[in-house]
Amino acid sequence: MRLSKISLCLATFSLPLMAHANTQNTNDAAIVTSLDAVTVTATRTEKTVLQSAQAVNVISSEQIEKQLESSLFNTLDMIPNVSANGGPRNGGQKFNIRGFSDAEDVLVTVDGMVQTFEKYRMGSLFTDSELYRTISIKRGTSTVLHGGGALGGVVQLELKDAADFLRDGETAGAKVKLGYDSNNEQKNGSVFAFARPTETLDLLAAVVKRDSDDFELSNGEMLDNSGIENSSVLLKGEYFLTDDSLLGVTYTTTQDAQRTEFNTTDAGAWGTVYREVDQTAANLSYELMPSDNPYLDLTAKLGFTTSQVTETDGEGMLKDFVGIKSTYEYNITTLDVMNTSKVAGHALTYGVQYTDKERIGEKTALPCERINFETYACEQYGTVAQTGEMTSQPGGDQVRTGVYIQDEFKLQDLTVITGVRYERYETNPTASFSSKFNDLDTNVTHSDWAPSISLNYQVTPELAIFVNRQSGFRAPLIDELYDQYGGRQSALNLDIEYSDNSELGMTYSVDNVLNNTDTLNLRVMYFDISVDDEITSLTSETQNPMPNPRYANRASNDRDGFELELNYANQYLYSNLTYSTIDGEDNTGKALWYLPADKLSVDTGFSMLDNTVMLGAKIVHTSNRDVESYNRSTRQYGVVKHQSHTLWDLYASWDVTQDVNLRLAIDNVFDKEYTVIAGTGGGIGDYGVGRSVKTQVSWRF
Repeated sequence: MRLSKISLCLATFSLPLMAHANTQNTNDAAIVTSLDAVTVTATRTEKTVLQSAQAVNVISSEQIEKQLESSLFNTLDMIPNVSANGGPRNGGQKFNIRGFSDAEDVLVTVDGMVQTFEKYRMGSLFTDSELYRTISIKRGTSTVLHGGGALGGVVQLELKDAADFLRDGETAGAKVKLGYDSNNEQKNGSVFAFARPTETLDLLAAVVKRDSDDFELSNGEMLDNSGIENSSVLLKGEYFLTDDSLLGVTYTTTQDAQRTEFNTTDAGAWGTVYREVDQTAANLSYELMPSDNPYLDLTAKLGFTTSQVTETDGEGMLKDFVGIKSTYEYNITTLDVMNTSKVAGHALTYGVQYTDKERIGEKTALPCERINFETYACEQYGTVAQTGEMTSQPGGDQVRTGVYIQDEFKLQDLTVITGVRYERYETNPTASFSSKFNDLDTNVTHSDWAPSISLNYQVTPELAIFVNRQSGFRAPLIDELYDQYGGRQSALNLDIEYSDNSELGMTYSVDNVLNNTDTLNLRVMYFDISVDDEITSLTSETQNPMPNPRYANRASNDRDGFELELNYANQYLYSNLTYSTIDGEDNTGKALWYLPADKLSVDTGFSMLDNTVMLGAKIVHTSNRDVESYNRSTRQYGVVKHQSHTLWDLYASWDVTQDVNLRLAIDNVFDKEYTVIAGTGGGIGDYGVGRSVKTQVSWRF
């Protein structure tokens, strides 16, 4: 990889600073930066982000709230090589981690329950940012601990609970927020009610609503059919069976229903549909952590997530494509049991994970009795509606069973973490699909092992160096195996796709840098990722003649990059800096055009008046990147520049009283014109959102 001049300067001089401080009112209070945040879900053992020697970041609810973010995808600016792909429309984005952006490559969970949705020209996650206490993001392959489908990384969403709101001695209360965004005239509000009726029971109920007009883009044009009209509900209860055991129940749902553009991820109008979205997660959890038993630290979770999208009333060319009603649905059952035993200086973490993923794609339509083969429009319909499976969204069921063990131990100043996972997939199509292929075994099985090792050496009390090696894989998806769109054969011979992720880095942490109330943290990392037996889609008649399967293990790619995070905080000031760059090519030597651009982000702020007033600013510079683009005039592909841009955001907060807070945030202060990364193929996407002034008042009682 050829590092740019700016990355070499940053690596050499390690200058400005990145941090988010939870400042306190006393001079001797401990200073906490973003790299001090405690992570459990991403590493499966409790430690700070800095101590983990892994590419882990934790976004807190305070960080989400300070800029009044209405979308989880707007919270990613300060994480190296993490961004969003897709347009600004609601439901049009998905996570991009080190260039992996498809749902099958980035594993998303809600309170430990696997959350997956994939549909053509649509995003993958529709839930509201107000519901979450933390967002933990692990960059790089993480198959050993989290399972197949984590080639690029893991996004773990943890829902808020009553303890996040209750103060000492309180038994009940409520918090109300009302806000307004100027750009799309969005009105938003939330109510959180929390209670501790007994010493052993915590209860939380919340409702969040958002309603807006269309967005105004940074080029001054309105983004048609981009308004927001959704609501979310959260119910959560935790019952302490004993001092050492806890039983939890969680239910959350987000619903949206409105006319919107069929293509929410990329530039260009395709026509509109009336789309109803319902994304729900429910789980039951049990924790047992006896203080006098080093062999038992048990967590067990059983839950269910469902994502359902229903489209009706398609306009234009979508009328026949959508029919009377098209339904896209994922239903996923998850069982996750984990225990940690401490034996003779070793922390052994082991467990079993099970997911059963059902995928449904159905269309109800009137049969076409006469078609115009020049326009491909139906000129005469039958009178009796028929419901059938979609060849472009094949249904089926995929069961994943995984077992793993991880050993963590110290040899003086060296910490060694080794792990291994075995995982097996059983994939079955629908009965209707199988009935068409009586001569074929359409039930497919895949399995393999994945190892990992991490070495972290504490050179001095302040300086540590680390090296990580993690292998991963994913089995073919239901739609990759059984796709028959356009009359092609299914790809029953697909094999597993593999990934290897190597990391080399250092961490540095020191207190009392300029005075006795500050702290400085640094993490620098180089990574190299190789993907083999990559499953790709090819519909070209020249390169892949009919009726050959659309999907095959026909490619590989390599990518590497550099990531820097630098944190400084004292009692009154925090200053944050991150930088990332990534480069890569496939097995033919062709550049990976879909990789994100180099990103330099600075977030800084200070507090005053006994920390009741906080002012801050965030600056994000995204560099030029080369993109392969199709020229409709010449009907050829060529390399073009996705232009760089720098965005400025401002934010402020005032605690009027202990119970009343006022917030102000201004996104894209200078109304800079820029374009985002498209959701399909990573090309040049739609224009980004123009300036928006956001306000909020909150009070608790």
